[in-house]
Amino acid sequence: MSTPTKTLEHPEGWKIVLDADQIVPDDPGAGTPAMVHGPRGQSGTYFAVYENEEIGRSDGSYEQIPRSIARWLDEQFDEVEAFMSAEEDDQRMSP
Repeated sequence: MSTPTKTLEHPEGWKIVLDADQIVPDDPGAGTPAMVHGPRGQSGTYFAVYENEEIGRSDGSYEQIPRSIARWLDEQFDEVEAFMSAEEDDQRMSP
């Protein structure tokens, strides 16, 4: 594995945390390798937040993400995909 975790940060307190330890190549739906965290404790998986443009609150409800954050998530898409693909390949090649 090249990098176990990587964090992409936005100046408004949002971040994407990429965690190679959460990648399960044989079961792509398992684990949470790409998480989005908001400035007020919100969180969700990258692809759910990216596709739905909403994020979970600690009370179980959801809120719409700002358009600027939706654009930022879109700008990070290739980097998220590249990280996950590289880590999956590394894991497949490990004994």
